Amino acid sequence: MGIARRVRHSLRDHWPAVAARCLYWPWVLKHRLSARRALTRLHVGCGRNRFKGWINADIDPRADLVVFLEKRLPFPDGFLDRIYSEHVLEHVPYEIGLAFLKDARRTLKAGGVLRIAMPDLEDLVKGYYDGDWKTRFDWVQWPEYAFLCTRAQMLNVGLRWWGHQYLYDREELTRALAEAGFQQIAFPSHSESEHEDLRGLETRADSWLVAEAIR
Repeated sequence: MGIARRVRHSLRDHWPAVAARCLYWPWVLKHRLSARRALTRLHVGCGRNRFKGWINADIDPRADLVVFLEKRLPFPDGFLDRIYSEHVLEHVPYEIGLAFLKDARRTLKAGGVLRIAMPDLEDLVKGYYDGDWKTRFDWVQWPEYAFLCTRAQMLNVGLRWWGHQYLYDREELTRALAEAGFQQIAFPSHSESEHEDLRGLETRADSWLVAEAIR
């Protein structure tokens, strides 16, 4: 691939994040002036999955609100009822993820719930050791991963690709949530919850690690 083509591909792939950096504060102001400012459920890292009745936030100017995990959420203390994210926290270093969890707790009302869904490091390692990775994970069946022929390849892809920086298992996610100040932590099944408005939110088959933490 030539240099010009690589530049075009880079711009195509990264322009939303670059634009979002420039539009962060204008989008915060836009949100505060819109009718959506009264909504109290925040969907962080929405991508193309927009939830009705939620503030759909991402590092993309096409979202309702631009957010970055390393920045303070633009909400006052005790404002939000719900915060949800799927396949987000594993894309930043532990320190940034912890800072986000602390800020999430700050913005939640008493009794508010943070729900996190992500791939499970323990499940990935089990797929490696048990040798059943070809049938265990749905993503290895996708055409773009047809090149995988060894479990070491699979494990390295699962750990390093897609911008992954820090994967969690239940023990590690518990530690992070406890460090952030959460004391009530539960691990419901995929798409299940004691809270009706938090059921059926997962869109990824490999979101096997799901946690709910109550403020």
